[in-house]
Amino acid sequence: MGVSNGAATVRRAIRSIQEQTFTDWEYVVCDDASSDGTWGILQEATSGDSRIRLIRQEKNSGLAAALNRCIDAAEGEYLARQDADDFSLSTRLKEQVTFLDDHPDVSVVGTYVNLTDSAGRVWGQWTQPLSALIRDWVRGPKVIHASVVMRKRHIVDVGKYNEKALRVEDYDLWFRMLSRGYKIATIPRPLYNVHWDRSDYSRRKFRYRWIEAQVRWKGFRALKVSTLYYPYVVKPIAVGMLPHLITHLYHAHKFRNLARTPDSWQ
Repeated sequence: MGVSNGAATVRRAIRSIQEQTFTDWEYVVCDDASSDGTWGILQEATSGDSRIRLIRQEKNSGLAAALNRCIDAAEGEYLARQDADDFSLSTRLKEQVTFLDDHPDVSVVGTYVNLTDSAGRVWGQWTQPLSALIRDWVRGPKVIHASVVMRKRHIVDVGKYNEKALRVEDYDLWFRMLSRGYKIATIPRPLYNVHWDRSDYSRRKFRYRWIEAQVRWKGFRALKVSTLYYPYVVKPIAVGMLPHLITHLYHAHKFRNLARTPDSWQ
């Protein structure tokens, strides 16, 4: 877990891992130069639990850099992602570890997720295909990054996270893994809760849209997809031109519908 100024939510994230039914884990947390007291909270919340290892960066370097620090420090066979403003359901790790143990051909497995507001109320559900085709990936990431468990040696094999792919470090990673033949899957159950409300849209600056377009261009070429799909390269730029309110209302409608029909994307 990488965290930057997560004082308000990081305790809950840590507690959700400590309460897992699967207990053979280490929790590597990198504080990315927080200025809101997060480091003190991390020290207090993890005191007495030898399974948790804390790393502190003096200069804010972004999520990808923080995650790479965690990967370098991690000793386990699998890597599980956890965001500081989200929390995992108690059986999450057990179900994902069991899945990877039973499917040695799969390198990454995510889950469905519940979407929650600032008060912790579930307002929608976000799903992905159980096993997406290459043509699905050109439309956007087809696994939910914060929910994944990954085989460490495969992540290291493709060079870990690209620290220049700001805000789309996961999409860049998935393209590189798919181009090397690694498989990515999703468990069709909500085992993770993601905080998502209107305030999140203000962080999606236009320059990140341009970076995503570049990631798409490189990814499409690596996967050798048909040129018919290349208009999707500029999709993030087009979406970035829309007012945040419009994008928020569209997602709110879509994900609330998915909560009623969770298999609609399969």
